[in-house]
Amino acid sequence: MSGRLKAWFFLFRPWSYTATAVPFLFALAWCVSGGGRHAGFACDFVRWGAGFAAGILFQATVNLLNTWGDERSGVDAVPGAIRTTPQVHDGLVSMRALLAAALGCAFAASALGTALCFFRIGGAWHVNGPLLALGFVGFLGATNYSTGVRFKYRGLGVPFVALLMGPVETAVALALLFPKGALAWTCWPLRMQLASAGIFLLLTFPIAALVCVIMHGNDMRDVPTDRAAGIKTLASMLGPRGALRFYAFCHYAAYAAPALLAWTVARFMLRSAYPEWIFAALACAPFCVLPISARSVRRARDAFLENSRCPPWRGFERESGKIHLLFGLCYAVAWAATRAALSR
Repeated sequence: MSGRLKAWFFLFRPWSYTATAVPFLFALAWCVSGGGRHAGFACDFVRWGAGFAAGILFQATVNLLNTWGDERSGVDAVPGAIRTTPQVHDGLVSMRALLAAALGCAFAASALGTALCFFRIGGAWHVNGPLLALGFVGFLGATNYSTGVRFKYRGLGVPFVALLMGPVETAVALALLFPKGALAWTCWPLRMQLASAGIFLLLTFPIAALVCVIMHGNDMRDVPTDRAAGIKTLASMLGPRGALRFYAFCHYAAYAAPALLAWTVARFMLRSAYPEWIFAALACAPFCVLPISARSVRRARDAFLENSRCPPWRGFERESGKIHLLFGLCYAVAWAATRAALSR
């Protein structure tokens, strides 16, 4: 791989796209387990695939603009700063080319996303209102994370990304799979809409929590240099002890919803005339990742005990990304098993 091609590879950060893949896989599990069939709507896998491509393009936009914003803000120029993507600083890629690539990805994602908001019922065209609204929120998030409003530099990066990469992207994937269902949801009574939204937020909370782990782990590492650059992050605002506690909370709180799913399936199986315990076993799949989460928290605590004023937190963002992907796959399996069991 040539030096310039390798530089672009690192700037796009394809290993980070699990943050988009997990919500889309969770929505797909809902569909495969019979969600669309029992609701009376057919799954549109083509739209789901095209929407997934648009989501990847939006995340590529965020990655590129994040590098562009960091370079402009001077955060990477602070002594001791860890440059995760030094290609611009080293002169392999120009700032103008980086911005052009980011705007190109944003335009392609917006065009594809807008096209997906239109669908036909019979001979008439309809607009997928919820998808259009969610897509607009995603566009604002992609362009204002480290540029524009710059949520990242105001201590709002972690909760903002958790919201976008958790419930918002999962809702986008569901609206793509069931465009008619999304249109029907807007006609429900307000009480039913709020109730369904509450359940949805509960189910997508684990995905959002582990996205927090990825972002927060990265911010924990950069606390000293972020403070030197005058940048506020949630980790720098909480301080070392508070940052460690929040890191542990996000890890362990993610397993609350899987525990509820496992308990629901086990209780249903006990009352079933023909119990199939494979469903209960699959519902427990996310807990296979719990030891890895516990190890990550223990490493963070050991680093804090080593130096409580400036803990040497390194490598947690990569480990957290693996945990997020493994948990997401297992959680999708658990959700599919739960729906399949309850629909029997």
